[in-house]
Amino acid sequence: MKLIETLPNISEGKNSELIRQIKNLADNYEKVWFISCKSDEYFNRSFISIVGDLSEIDKFLYETIKICIEKIDLTEHSGHHPRIGAVDVVPIVPLIGVTFEEANQLVEKLAQKVSSDFDLPIYLYEKSAHNKERQNINNIRKGGFEFLEKKMKLPEWKPDYGPSKPHPTAGATIIGVRDFLITLDFHVNTTDRWLAEQIQQELSLYAPVNVFLVRKQNGKFSISINAKEGEISLYLLYSQVQKVIHHFGCEIERVSLPTPVTGKVFLNSFKTLVGNLDGELFTIEEKLLMNSQLGKFKNSKN
Repeated sequence: MKLIETLPNISEGKNSELIRQIKNLADNYEKVWFISCKSDEYFNRSFISIVGDLSEIDKFLYETIKICIEKIDLTEHSGHHPRIGAVDVVPIVPLIGVTFEEANQLVEKLAQKVSSDFDLPIYLYEKSAHNKERQNINNIRKGGFEFLEKKMKLPEWKPDYGPSKPHPTAGATIIGVRDFLITLDFHVNTTDRWLAEQIQQELSLYAPVNVFLVRKQNGKFSISINAKEGEISLYLLYSQVQKVIHHFGCEIERVSLPTPVTGKVFLNSFKTLVGNLDGELFTIEEKLLMNSQLGKFKNSKN
């Protein structure tokens, strides 16, 4: 079995029926699993985690994009998160048994098909980017949906696939292969923007991480940390962030994991904590997957 994780970020955080429709769609595929969804009304955005076999995941994503184009109108959308599309970004993450080349072929095939069938501009980012400027998603999203039409008139912002103007209600979509990310949200007990920005700047000095600052509805700030798996352990990431927040006289009220992580992330953190761990690091789930037992497990639940 060749497993891909995909995490479509859609510009809808209030319509639970749409999420149910996407979940039901996943249930129609034998080798596609709906893992989780985090919807945020303040952002008006949903972060959906899906795992699927390379043979089926592209079909699921095609249908998901189709549903979202039909259901989401960006001309009536508002939310506190940058976006250029109804389906804003579709990260493709190789999990088990999938090479970069195979994952990137999926990206190119999906981008070509959805751009053609739905008249939807597609930008490729991260490892799939055709030029360096587009590796960073923030460069592509700069200006948001509201300035996308003007931006796309510039030769350097011609999309990789599809028309050179936004879809009237769905904007454009960003797709690409990227590394598995560890994301931690630290909810801090301060409403002081200056203080929160000092924490953000200090944390930005840690090379392996990206740091985002978000003011929540209650006026307090959360610090969102993204780090690539393999560059830093979950344990070290938490320890370093906690140290900086305490340095500025603040406290962590709670920590959340907005997207699922693999068991191996926790194993690697344990290895970092112990310092000298003998033997092979693996989880039971990984062994089952490698032996193609996941299909049997899914059928046993029905």
